[in-house]
Amino acid sequence: MYSFKRCSAPGCEATVLSGSEFCASHHPDPKAYAEDTLTRLAGTHTIKNENLSGLMLEGADLSGKRFYACSFARSALKNVTFAGSLFRMCFFDFCQADSCDFSGVDAQFCSFAGARLFNASFENSELIHNNFNGLAAESCTFSFSNLYNSRFMMANFRSTDFVDCNLKNAWLIDTVENEVSWKYSNLQEAVRSMEDAE
Repeated sequence: MYSFKRCSAPGCEATVLSGSEFCASHHPDPKAYAEDTLTRLAGTHTIKNENLSGLMLEGADLSGKRFYACSFARSALKNVTFAGSLFRMCFFDFCQADSCDFSGVDAQFCSFAGARLFNASFENSELIHNNFNGLAAESCTFSFSNLYNSRFMMANFRSTDFVDCNLKNAWLIDTVENEVSWKYSNLQEAVRSMEDAE
């Protein structure tokens, strides 16, 4: 797991970025740190225990990587591709992802709670045992994916597709849906109310 050491800035309780004494908010040059980190990660296949919380990451190709116990929580991701990557115990809580590619990923025991996604693709992915509670997704696609036993409680979907997905035991409780397609998905096997969960 990434370090839980606190930021060196007086009074700050945020965890430090990997290899730094500061969090993203107090780092003296977060842009240079992000660029250096992405250059380093580009040459790494297996990435473990990285804390990139709160960073702005743009235009990065992180496809085909293997991420273990990493944090992108509260980060801002723009035009980042994670296509074909593997994630285990990773955190994207409250991140903002704009035009990012998560297609073909294998993610288990990860959290996207409170994340804001725009124009993101999770097509053809294995998304098992993940937390998407409080997610806001607009113009996104999860089509052709396995969402077994993932949680989408109180999620907000707008112009988002779930075509031909496996929704068995996926929790879709108190969701807000506008122009959402569940075509060919087994919605009847999802948990749609707390009564269904009993």
